[in-house]
Amino acid sequence: MGGATLAAAIAGTTGGAGAGVFDLSEGTGTISIPSGFTSLTIEVWGGGGGGGFGTVTYSGFPEFEPQDAPGGGGGGGAYSKTIVAIGGGDTGKTIAYSVGAAGAGGVQGNPVGYAGGTSSASSGTFTIDEMICTGGNGGYGGLGVNGGRQGTGGTATGGVTTNTNGNGGAVFDQSGAAGIAGVNSLTGGAGGNGGDPEVGGSDGVAGSNGRIRFVFS
Repeated sequence: MGGATLAAAIAGTTGGAGAGVFDLSEGTGTISIPSGFTSLTIEVWGGGGGGGFGTVTYSGFPEFEPQDAPGGGGGGGAYSKTIVAIGGGDTGKTIAYSVGAAGAGGVQGNPVGYAGGTSSASSGTFTIDEMICTGGNGGYGGLGVNGGRQGTGGTATGGVTTNTNGNGGAVFDQSGAAGIAGVNSLTGGAGGNGGDPEVGGSDGVAGSNGRIRFVFS
């Protein structure tokens, strides 16, 4: 976990969200349940897949005409939500987490974008059903059988309240798949855009990191 994120987690606040909110976009670790709350909402998003490599090809003998071949966008990470009751006896107990990283974009020679990382929340000394959200798959490069196809979305398991697979898999779609909207329309794990159809090629754009949000109320 980066220093800034760690400091925010210790303080129990990130991004100005207020005490009792842990909003994490990187790293692996644990959080401790603070005192004075009766409910916990956990939201987990997998990382977004990277976009595919875009290029221009030429066909049509004897006059070779340029053919655009943009890369496909990356797939979005999956999303899970769990709401559990907590009590005074749970103060100080821990929950483990791991935030999935963004998938890198495709490049020349390796045109398919990389998949986003898996995010998870699981029992520490406080018991919960393990929530696992895989990252979106990378978009395809502009050429080939699946040329320009978006990566498929990740899969979600373990959420007691909600499990939603990620967006993605559209044909000939250069846009990265949107992240799944959670509480208050917050999102995470969007796919990166595919590379533009340019002579010499254009790298795909990386997806966005996954996200894990703990809200005590």
